[in-house]
Amino acid sequence: MTDVQFGEWPYLQEKSEVKCCKYSPDGKTFAMGLLDGTISVYATSNWEKLFTSAEHTGEVNGVAYSPNGRQIASTSEDHTVRLWDAQTGTLSHTLEGHTSRVNSIAYSPSGQEIASASSDRTVRLWDTHSGQHSHTIEGYTNGVTSVMYSPNGQQIASASWDNNVRLWDGHSGQLNPPLAEYTSWMNRVVYSPSGKQIASAGFDQTGRLWDAQTGTLSHTLEGHTDPVESIVYSPNGQQIASADSNQTVRLWDTTSGHCQAIIHDFNGIVISLVWHTTFEGDYLVTGCTDHSVRLWQLHQIGNQIQVNLCWSSSHDRSTLTDADIQDAQGLSRINQRLLQQRGTVGKPAEHTQPLLHLA
Repeated sequence: MTDVQFGEWPYLQEKSEVKCCKYSPDGKTFAMGLLDGTISVYATSNWEKLFTSAEHTGEVNGVAYSPNGRQIASTSEDHTVRLWDAQTGTLSHTLEGHTSRVNSIAYSPSGQEIASASSDRTVRLWDTHSGQHSHTIEGYTNGVTSVMYSPNGQQIASASWDNNVRLWDGHSGQLNPPLAEYTSWMNRVVYSPSGKQIASAGFDQTGRLWDAQTGTLSHTLEGHTDPVESIVYSPNGQQIASADSNQTVRLWDTTSGHCQAIIHDFNGIVISLVWHTTFEGDYLVTGCTDHSVRLWQLHQIGNQIQVNLCWSSSHDRSTLTDADIQDAQGLSRINQRLLQQRGTVGKPAEHTQPLLHLA
């Protein structure tokens, strides 16, 4: 096989839809929450599965690493939050108290507290060491879909199906002035890495960017043709990725609100996004209802972003084994490791060429 352009590579194979995924703070492990109630954790050096935990009795809606990477928190349709040892997968605490599905989870920057958002119209705060419930934030008129601490821990933002983004004092739980109402349900809310901006994803097919201190709307991200399901900042805060129900991911500039790339290559709804930066560059991980996890490499070219598909977990793809590959194009180091893991041999070329160039 010489001078071959490769599109998709050996993959992570799961038996159920991927509902959420997160990198550990040091980037050495990767956790996925699945529709069948299990959590899978992989080592990113060779993508070997480290463990699978199957204590939840319902779909896993969210996973999060503690700031020190030693603990994983998960939320589920079974009304619980569960805390796990991130190295062994041992269950340490089951947090009970919500009376409906738990939609979202977030660690405080100190790692000493967790906030969980539920369809029971509450946000609950928990101690991460003891698992004890400390406070309940109420005042919603519909289910709470998303919750996040500000980077300094002084503020909590939440999104709800009552068409609101609300800001709370991170210590007292006191409600700050709410952001302007949407005209439809809210699905997600996230802080920028600096904490100065908030991004929200709505059922009205838009993303919106807000000033975190004043609540002023700075940009409306328009272009999606279906409800926006997920939204995430790049580590430097200069870009945002958003995914909608129409099997599309869009990349945006946070300063101008300009759309920099569009990715259509999905067979289901992208319901989880993770933006990750390594010494090799920027990567976006997508978790999709087509049972796939895909890794995309991103290159900034002027005002646009060039997107390269590195690998995918799609089940309808064949795996290369015992192949002799010479002068293959499109392999980053991570692709080389994946091929070596699956038994391929040869010396792939170091240079890469774009698999997708989307604007």
